Amino acid sequence: MRRAVRVGEILRMAFRDVASHPLRAALSISSFASAVAITVVLAAAGNGLEGAVRGLLRSLGDGQIAVTPGRTTGIGGQRRSGRQVVLRYDDVESLADELPSFEGVAPYFNVYGGGTASRRYSIPWSPARAVSFDYLGVRGAPVIDGRWFSPVECAEGRWVAVLNHGLRRVLYPDGHPIGDWIEWRGRRLEVVGVIQDEAEFPYLLYVPYPAARQIGDARNITGLMARPRGDADWDQAQRELRRVLGGLGGFDPGDTSALEVEDNRDFTTRVAAGTRALEILVVTIAAVCLLLGALGVANMMVISVTERIREIGLRMAVGATSRDIFLQVFFETMVLFAVAGLVGVALGAAACGQVGELRISAERAARLEFDPAVAIASLAALSIVGMVAAMLPARRAARLPAAEALRWQ
Repeated sequence: MRRAVRVGEILRMAFRDVASHPLRAALSISSFASAVAITVVLAAAGNGLEGAVRGLLRSLGDGQIAVTPGRTTGIGGQRRSGRQVVLRYDDVESLADELPSFEGVAPYFNVYGGGTASRRYSIPWSPARAVSFDYLGVRGAPVIDGRWFSPVECAEGRWVAVLNHGLRRVLYPDGHPIGDWIEWRGRRLEVVGVIQDEAEFPYLLYVPYPAARQIGDARNITGLMARPRGDADWDQAQRELRRVLGGLGGFDPGDTSALEVEDNRDFTTRVAAGTRALEILVVTIAAVCLLLGALGVANMMVISVTERIREIGLRMAVGATSRDIFLQVFFETMVLFAVAGLVGVALGAAACGQVGELRISAERAARLEFDPAVAIASLAALSIVGMVAAMLPARRAARLPAAEALRWQ
């Protein structure tokens, strides 16, 4: 009970000491709060940028291979040169079982010509892509509204549609497309979803493959998307893919012109490397801000303790112990940290909410979201530096004989 009373008295003294030096307290609080606020905003920007780039890479199709039939060159004179390679949908629909290096393979057929219209808006040219149910899983593009086709809808060739985000903006600039209908090639299709797709046509309509076969000859595919397994060797996977497709299309697997095979490893690697470099830059700037804030707090605490050595000597002369001196400085420091920390976190959170988004392209933005973990880490780092700076001179003052401390100038 006695110790609790003593601690309470020291805490009241700490509050009184802070209030008795308003300018010094204001400078310490502003230095600490600005460092915390800047760190919170920079961390939010870094996290938002990382999320935006990750979403961009997903929409561009990271970790996948795109295959388009080409023309043969007649390697070895065994096959006619210049022959257009033809791959049938029925042959490649279940191709994944023959490709152990791949998670999935999804054929598609592009339908050109004709426009698309909603109740109020239309676009004169928007290609459609007929796809299987597995296409979305292989493609990896995120569904941003509604859903993808169901297996039943794909198997039965129902007239349903999924829009890419570009086509949704044109046909439904101020409305909700899910459950509504669009008109395409004289047919009405129910809109069931919207996907974020950056890599294909600006305006693209997806329909089940069997539905497209009802209006035209879609026996032969336009191309296919293939996603290697996470632990697969991509070069080996491409050789495996060429070998299997060569058997189906009647061409030499070594004929590189027979298939146009594109993978985005180099692109996604470069983008990821650039993003990491930017994250390092953001972390470095945040660290510098924290260091400057810590130096400001440390300087103020050193000045505060040094100016009060005579006061400390007087307290020791009337019976204060070293523990009392430490507790007084500690509580005073913690008062400053508590007030400045709350102010800094509030300013950082308000700035994140005010900025909201940082546009990185016409379609994408990095969203600034307040991260409590970053705020706590910033507070902890600055608190440690500030308390160490306060404790060292206080320890030196507490070790001085009372008479010597009273003579301190």
